Amino acid sequence: MKHLRVNSRLFKFVQLAVKSLLQHKLRAALSILGVVCGVAAVFSMLSVGEGAKRESLAQIERLGTRNIYVKAVPLTEMQQAKFRANLSRGLSLTDAHRIQKGCPDVQDAAGLRELKASVFSTMKEVTPLIAACTPNYATLMKIPIGSGRFISDPDMQESKLVCVIGHGVAGSMGALGRIGNYLRIEDSLFKIVGVLQRLESKVGKSGAIRLRNYNDMIFVPLAVANLASSTGTPYGALADPEVTELIIAVNDEKQVLRAVPAVKRIMEIAHGGAEDYQIIVPQELLNQSKKIQRTFNVVLGSIAFISLIVGGIGIMNIMLATVSERTKEIGIRRAFGATCTDIILQFLAESTLLTFTGGIIGILIGFGGVWLISAIAKWNTTVTMLALVVPLLTSIVVGLFFGLYPAYTAAKMDPIAALRSE
Repeated sequence: MKHLRVNSRLFKFVQLAVKSLLQHKLRAALSILGVVCGVAAVFSMLSVGEGAKRESLAQIERLGTRNIYVKAVPLTEMQQAKFRANLSRGLSLTDAHRIQKGCPDVQDAAGLRELKASVFSTMKEVTPLIAACTPNYATLMKIPIGSGRFISDPDMQESKLVCVIGHGVAGSMGALGRIGNYLRIEDSLFKIVGVLQRLESKVGKSGAIRLRNYNDMIFVPLAVANLASSTGTPYGALADPEVTELIIAVNDEKQVLRAVPAVKRIMEIAHGGAEDYQIIVPQELLNQSKKIQRTFNVVLGSIAFISLIVGGIGIMNIMLATVSERTKEIGIRRAFGATCTDIILQFLAESTLLTFTGGIIGILIGFGGVWLISAIAKWNTTVTMLALVVPLLTSIVVGLFFGLYPAYTAAKMDPIAALRSE
């Protein structure tokens, strides 16, 4: 029964607050503008920040958190001459074999070389990215095959002129982009043995590693890279193919950071100390990205919360003005038995109701802002429960905090002086 009486009493205070605020609609609406703007800003910033974080983390995770990348560094002629003096011939598939043998934590290693070449089907020209790679590249990078197969070990060993095409390339070739047909790369005909599944086409950069759009790629065996390249020498199979990138797969994610020093040492010895390569660890990029995003969210949140505080100060000023205007009402209520606590609760209910209403309106406006950002700027945004709850709870706290002083001022007013006031 006591619990019901308390609830009934609180409900009466809310009713009184609603009635009082409706009597001054314009003033109430203007007083919550700061809170509306603050809540909308907090909501929008949290949603944009979360969307950016998820997109960044997804891109890094696409690289594989078990992988270590060794990437060839573009060199000038002077640098090439200098590094050749150190007996370094650049990044090659032999480096992958050295790393596999020298580091027990390494499970597998794949190589890839991007090629500059003209690609022709029988009827039309297409302009995809050509990549010569080892057979295990698709497994390490988790590239799904739609039909047919990927490059195999016999393709590498026998230097077969076969290729695997992306979904977009197959679509641009029409009926010719099917398994068993041929396409011409430079002066050689390559048989299509596989077509990749359609993948999300969004590409980007994560550190020094570029995320490739596999839909617009053609894969050929690394052993015949020179036959598919406009800059290669005119011979077929290569004993030690040059690569632009090595992908080193470690047995377990927990062993990645432990394997990095061993990989660095092996490469340093193999290349005679020449800095013609770069080692990138997606797991380190992932950890760094998470720290940056946390800092980003704190900064954005702090800026937005300042708007809420400014809005709260506005509420306090309006409530103080209201107290001075309603002096006689306060005196009458005290004369009819209202306690100081009743007066405090009444004014707290009004300020909290104001800021809560401002919070609801701010979230609705925030939804519109997030939609506009997604539609116009093409940014990824993600609305989470945190983005909904934090600004709404903060608006309530702001109402309680900044409404407390005006409520206390009203409660401490002398009833007799209040009744005599005009």
